[in-house]
Parts: sequence; C-alpha cells; structure tokens
Amino acid sequence: MTTTTTPPAGRAAAPAATAPAASLSHRALTGLGLAVLLVAYLPVNMTFGSVNLLAPAITADLGVAVSGGQLVLSAYTTTFAATLVVAGRLGDRFGRRRLLAAGLAAFAALSVLAASAPTLPVLVALRAGLGVAAGLFTPQVLSTIQATAPDRLRALGVTLFTAVSGVATIAGQVLAGAVAGVAGDHVGWRAVQAATGAIAVAALLALRTVPESRSTAPLALDLRGAALLAAGLLLLVVPLTLGASAGWPPALLGMLAASGVVLTLFARSQRAAERRGELPIVPPSVLRTRVVRDGLVMTLLFFTGYGAFLYEFSALAQGALGADAWGTVVLLLGFGGAFVATALATPAIERRTGRWTMTGSAVAQAAVLGGLALVVGSGHGGTTAALQPLLMALGAAQALMYGPVLRTVLSRTPTWAAGVAGGLFTTLQQLGLGLGVAVLGGLFQAVAARAGVPAAPGLPRGFVVAVGVQAVLALVFAALAARVARAR
Repeated sequence: MTTTTTPPAGRAAAPAATAPAASLSHRALTGLGLAVLLVAYLPVNMTFGSVNLLAPAITADLGVAVSGGQLVLSAYTTTFAATLVVAGRLGDRFGRRRLLAAGLAAFAALSVLAASAPTLPVLVALRAGLGVAAGLFTPQVLSTIQATAPDRLRALGVTLFTAVSGVATIAGQVLAGAVAGVAGDHVGWRAVQAATGAIAVAALLALRTVPESRSTAPLALDLRGAALLAAGLLLLVVPLTLGASAGWPPALLGMLAASGVVLTLFARSQRAAERRGELPIVPPSVLRTRVVRDGLVMTLLFFTGYGAFLYEFSALAQGALGADAWGTVVLLLGFGGAFVATALATPAIERRTGRWTMTGSAVAQAAVLGGLALVVGSGHGGTTAALQPLLMALGAAQALMYGPVLRTVLSRTPTWAAGVAGGLFTTLQQLGLGLGVAVLGGLFQAVAARAGVPAAPGLPRGFVVAVGVQAVLALVFAALAARVARAR
C-alpha cells in the first residue's frame, strides 16, 4: 500500500495535483481508446530493441567504429530520460492528448528522417530528437489511462501498459531481424526506422478516440531543474560512450568533469526549490525514504545490466557466433518469451516466495550470467542448445526482479509524490539502458579489441568480462533487495 505521508510544508497543493480526481476530462476512456494508447506506446521500446539488434549493420553501412553504434543507442535513451522528468507536468498543464499528438507527430517525422540519415552525426542528432519526442508522449499514455479510464478499465490498462513495455522490445528485435533478413543490412536498418514511425502515424490518426484531460492543479514545471538534469546527463553519457575508443582526449575528459559540476548544481537546485515550498522534479524529501532510495538504485542497476546484455549478446551473436540478424532474434526469443511469461505469472510466484522474491531472483541472475560466461568462454557458445536454456533462465530471473522493484518504489512512496516516483522510475529505466550500452558495452568492445584485430575473435572474451561485471551488479541488487525485504 502506498504510504500516506503528508507533503513537506508549503506543498499543500501537491496531493491534489497527483490524484486522479484532480484531472479534468469531459469523457471517459473506452476500450478502443485504450488500444490506441497502447499502440502509441509500442514504438518507444521497439526503436530501442530494433536498433540494438541492428547496431552492427548501422556501423558497417555508415563506415564508423562500433562506438558510433553505441552513441546511436545512447543518444536516444539519454534524451528520453532527460525529457521524461518534465513531460508529465507539461501534459498536466497543457493537455495530455495535445502533448501525445505533438510527441507522436515529431516521432514519426524524425523516424523517417533517421531512415535516410547519410552520416553518423546526422543520425545521432535525429536519434536524440527521437528521444525527446518519445519522452514527450510516453508519460501521457499512463497519465491518460489513470485519469480518464473507469475503474475496471484502469486496472486492465495499467497491466497491459506494463506488458507492452516488455513485449515492444522483443517485437522491435523480431521486426529488425525479419526486415534485415529480407532487405539486407543497408536497407534493413533504414526500413525498420521508417516502420516504427509508421506505427506512430497510425496511433496519431486514431487519437480522436482518446479523451483530452489535464490537471486542475498542475505542478510547477521546474524548467531550471529539468535543463540542468538534461545537460548533466548528456555531458556524462557522451564521454562514457566515446572515451575508450577515442583514447580519452582532453575534450571528453572536460565534458566528464563538467557533468559532475552540472549535476551538483542540479542537486542544489532541487534542495533550494523544496525549501521554497515548491515541488522539484526530484524531491529530496522523497529520496530520504530509504526503501524508495534503495528501490531507485536497484532500478538503475537492473536496467544498466539489461541494456548492456542485449547490446553485447547481439554483437557477440553476429560478430563471433556466425548468426545474422534473424538468427540473433531466434536465439533471444527464448529469453524474451520467458521474460513475458514469468512477468504475467509474477503475482502467483510472489505469493509463494514472498518478500524475498527479488533477492533470490537477483542471485539466480548472477548465477546464470556466470553460466553464460563459462559456455561462451569455453568455445561452446555457437550452438543454440548450449545457450537457450541459460537465456530462458535469465529472462525468467529478470522478470522476477523488474515487476517487484517497480511495486517496491511505488508502494513505499508518499501518496503526494506517487506520480513523481513513477516518473523517476521511468527516467532511471531509460538512463540505465543508455549507461549500460555506454559503459558496459564500451568495456565489452574494449576488451574484444585488445584480444584480437579484427575484434570479432575477441568478442567472446569481451562478453565474459562484461557479463562478469553484470553479475556483480546483480549481487549488489540482491543485497539492496535483502535490505528492503527486512524493512517491510
């Protein structure tokens, strides 16, 4: 149950602004409108999953180093994370359907432009724009469900929203593998970009079935805080993505140092805003709740490992195991299928395993990652039979970490800050995906490059080192989960 702690002094309007009753809507959401909202949400994770799989094709087609593919991925997730923190409040103030329409239209246009990008800098800039567009409309999907759906449909909508988040990543990989298999690498990655844009267009054309809504007491936008956070994240992720391959030139080191300064200014601005009685985008009072703070750190750890694994395994399969894009999808279908099936069964499993579900699942993930490292490192990773059981076990373990950590964050958050905590969860999800590709993906490629030239023979060694680090992250997750379990 969500904690009912009252807001800090000076924030009396916050509960009204975050409660469903505070939303103004002239009509209720219908089943058709819910379907349109879920279709609108599909391209968000589809574009991450598809480009993750096709990163080798992109770098080969544009004639750039592998760090270029990492930057294409990180540009999207980083600007997405930075936009999310303020987009929900924009929808509350100016109308959720209006922001949804603007974001979908921008996403569709930028997807088509990205499909015809002639160079890496152009593609990275367009992918960064895609992240902003996705960040604008994503919060409006769940906010509209919560604010306008009748009780019965609202519960179904939240469940389906969670399921679509996982299914879309897998669907993106399936789409990428199928299209690349037919059209080839050069046309394939471009066609997939256009296809995700087409889905956004379909949702945009049907948006009239979704009711408009806005908050009757919208929160302050905190544009200064949002700008500082966005700048700090970009200054952090770009050098982490490019630094190892570029030899850490002074410019990238300077950006890294500047990120520390900007993020420090951001933290100070959040404390100052709260002292003035305002509700900043990251309220320090919410983070002082240890269970919430631990849950958010666990979220970052989980998605850092998740994003890194998808990137590393796709590169390993196509660069060292002899698989093409579709063959990689086939290898990952067991992982994705186990994740979705276990996610749907999580409530029943939790009734048996109780508060120790996340702890046991994280330890199991560390063990499975160790098993994958042994199989790949021993040279037996080229057969589906050797990898598939471990991949399925990994998908199941991760599903039992993902759902419970979200509920942990939301259930222990003060009622007045429930919307804020949900936004922080989603922001850290996207930031973790970007950091996973940038940091652990960079480690993977750096070890591979040192082990052999060309890098392909060294990819198994890079994979072993990277998943070893991810196993350590899983154990840290397990330790935090155990502390959360004892606090219940």
